[in-house]
Amino acid sequence: MSKQSNQSYFDTLLKNTKPSKKQIALYLDDAKVDRIDTIIRIFSSISDSRSFARNTLIEEAIDKFLADSEEYLRETYKIDVNTYFEEIEKFDTLILSSKERGFEETFLGEIETPCWHPCRISDSREPHLKYIAIYRGHPVSAITHYAKIKEFRYDPAKKCKVCIFDGAPIELPHKIMLGQKDACFFRGAKYTTFDSLLNASRTDELPFG
Repeated sequence: MSKQSNQSYFDTLLKNTKPSKKQIALYLDDAKVDRIDTIIRIFSSISDSRSFARNTLIEEAIDKFLADSEEYLRETYKIDVNTYFEEIEKFDTLILSSKERGFEETFLGEIETPCWHPCRISDSREPHLKYIAIYRGHPVSAITHYAKIKEFRYDPAKKCKVCIFDGAPIELPHKIMLGQKDACFFRGAKYTTFDSLLNASRTDELPFG
């Protein structure tokens, strides 16, 4: 690390900035934690930040790793990391799976306001998702409806993430039959494009990403 980049890194570290944050679990051995805490006490004595803490040090180290990694990939391998995020944005439709009665009772709203749960999906995917569809198991073995997504919300009563619809579920122009794929393929969350959902007749015609 050059002297100039060292200075910039530690100047940033000492700034009192509070962007929105997401909690994660991080496991370190005791020796590393003790060393981090010692450095934190030193920085706290010279910092004008009121919230300087262990997380600050770790967060800035991760930011620097990301910036250096992206620069290395771009200059050495001509890889632009941003294109990977652009690819994710293209897949705006979430597909989950259901047993028959679950679909009718929840997605179509027979016993509750139409919604879907549980939604076991990555938080990083949520901002890009606009539609949700459900693969219905035997005997239907097809995707028959979709809904526009209003938001994802954690429901304490259900103890899971729930997809809240923006309007009523909509029947597709035609069923998307299973085709050559195994039904087990849809046990986890899958992501496709809305245009392909409207035009496909079999699930193996859908692009996934």
